[in-house]
Amino acid sequence: MNSLFRRSASMASMPLKQSLTALISIEASRFSPSLSKATTEEAPVLCPNGTFGVSERLGFGFRCRDFHSSVAPLQFRASDVARAEFAVEDFSDDEKVVGKKARGDGDEGLEISKLGISVEIVSALAKKGITKLFPIQKAVLEPAMQGRDMIGRARTGTGKTLAFGIPIMDKIIRFNAKHGLGRNPLALVMAPTRELARQVEKEFRESAPALATICVYGGVPISSQMSTLDYGVDVVVGTPGRIIDLLKRGALNLSEVQFVVLDEADQMLAVGFEEDVEMILEKLPKKRQSMMFSATMPSWIRKLTQKYLKEPLTIDLVGDSDQKLAEGITLYSIASATYGKPSILGPLITEHAKGGKCIVFTQTKRDADRLAYGMGRSFMCEALHGDISQNQRERTLAGFRDGRFNILVATDVAARGLDVPNVDLVIHYELPSTSEIFVHRSGRTGRAGKKGSAILIYGENQTRDVRCIERDVGCKFKEVSTEAFDEGELGKRTVERERSCILPT
Repeated sequence: MNSLFRRSASMASMPLKQSLTALISIEASRFSPSLSKATTEEAPVLCPNGTFGVSERLGFGFRCRDFHSSVAPLQFRASDVARAEFAVEDFSDDEKVVGKKARGDGDEGLEISKLGISVEIVSALAKKGITKLFPIQKAVLEPAMQGRDMIGRARTGTGKTLAFGIPIMDKIIRFNAKHGLGRNPLALVMAPTRELARQVEKEFRESAPALATICVYGGVPISSQMSTLDYGVDVVVGTPGRIIDLLKRGALNLSEVQFVVLDEADQMLAVGFEEDVEMILEKLPKKRQSMMFSATMPSWIRKLTQKYLKEPLTIDLVGDSDQKLAEGITLYSIASATYGKPSILGPLITEHAKGGKCIVFTQTKRDADRLAYGMGRSFMCEALHGDISQNQRERTLAGFRDGRFNILVATDVAARGLDVPNVDLVIHYELPSTSEIFVHRSGRTGRAGKKGSAILIYGENQTRDVRCIERDVGCKFKEVSTEAFDEGELGKRTVERERSCILPT
């Protein structure tokens, strides 16, 4: 509906606008003779949302945001009139009220309905069963509403999306109510993978249905994304590569962006997006609120914060703790030769997934296809990797979420942004190349306070690598003996290499 309002405004002819303006001026003079003395500048105008308003001096109290047009090749859309006021400054008094409420004592401070944010957001979240904030969401809310730049550090699966989403959605809703709808986005969220981008955009869309959102990423026709942007949007979520493409085509105008977020910022470096990210940040207005969220803080992230964030506040829910996984994940390890891995996979899934959802991670696309094909004789499973078309990827993920099959064999392309509820088990079919990859793979289970298990399969000559993961991640594995397979007692006969291997709950 918002898109229709925006589109109808852009298509209205100038003579029609002038005629309607004159009619409203005549009607206005009937209510108050003093209105007839109004100057031309005070005449009613057609707002981008399809409604009419006049200057506040006429007593109507309507104001509208600027509408942008005139597309030039490889250039930004030019503004026909002065820009609207900055959203972060518009609601400083309101944010102070929210801040006071967010500091409430005890559980009251966690109740979303008592935080003073938009009723629309509260209602939408309640329909999803979300009535309280997670720790990072509560910690981020007050400074975000005050317009502070910030760095949020938290373990994978702790609710970072809503942490930055709630403040941004609330401010844009209030801003649109005051200024009307506009064409150019007010918020830009960058994510390293299309899966994560889609998940973030879904959170925004479901939590604030009145906002116009779009998810942009490669692998699909760019024309449809350009068309949606032309109608007008409030929030753009996407991967840096496609954002750059849209900028070069003149389809995306970032001149009014007031909120920018880098989600899973550490992974941007891992997938080679560092140059694209910095190029996009250079094109944003200097006057903006910037937030970065990451599970780890490599040197590139620190460089970005020094260059592009203004006196950022650090929200660190990891601190000096070595433990980088979410709480409640039970970790197992099992030694196996390469030729023996397929034979132990089925019993591991049967014992630990117990009919629930399971993700098996492989290193290569070929292994993912072969493993999915072989397991397909006994289990309902599908493969997910980079060579699969976007449409097929979406169908596969939808089937996994809906329970049409319970086993997903995936490469690391799915380790980030794959947010599937109630994944009971993650299996590392091959040893991950880094501890960070282990964290993000394992983080697909045990999300949002739920419990899950992760099993690491390794070769006899990789024992040292396993110990390095334990040290880097701050965890301990329960060693599963392969003798249990022969006796049919998998899961019962385990040898503890360390005192504790269940992360504290």
